[in-house]
Amino acid sequence: MVIINYIVIGTDCSGKTSLVDMLSDITEFKVVKGSSFEHSKCTQEELFDKFLEFTKMDAVIFDRFHICNEVYSPMYDDFAMLSDDQRRYIEREMKDKATIIYLYADDEVLEERFNSRGDDYVSLEKLKYAKRKYEEAIHKIKHLEVVKFNTGKMTTKEIVEQILLHY
Repeated sequence: MVIINYIVIGTDCSGKTSLVDMLSDITEFKVVKGSSFEHSKCTQEELFDKFLEFTKMDAVIFDRFHICNEVYSPMYDDFAMLSDDQRRYIEREMKDKATIIYLYADDEVLEERFNSRGDDYVSLEKLKYAKRKYEEAIHKIKHLEVVKFNTGKMTTKEIVEQILLHY
C-alpha cells in the first residue's frame, strides 16, 4: 500500500504540531487542518460534507480528522457531531489512501506540557478526558491503519524517521 495521506491525531500537548511541521518539511505534503473548533460550529451535514471534501485530497498531512470530532464534540454543547455511520463512511473513503498517526503521552507528561503552554479551549481535565476518549475511538476504526507513538518516550525526529521508514 502506498500512503498518499497522513492523519495525525492526539490530544492537545501530545506533539501533533511539531510532528506535522517536521513531516511536512521533509515530505513537502500540504498541511490541512482536518478538524477544528471552527469546523465543529457548523451543522452535522456541513461537517460531513467538509470531511468528504478532504477524502478527495492527496499528498496531505491532516492535522486532526474525523476521529477528533468524536472525541471533542461531546465536551461542547454547540459542536456538531458526526454519526457513527458518517465516520465509518469517511474511513471507507480514505481506505488505502491514509494512515492514522496517533500521538499520546503519559498523563504526567501531558500535564507538564499543558502547564507550560496552557490552552484557550481545553482545560487539563478535558485533556485527560480526551485521552481516554481517543483510546476508545481508535478501537472503533475498521478501515484505516492506526500507528501509535508515545511522544513522552520518543522525539519528534525519531517518530518522523519511523513513519517515513514504515508508513
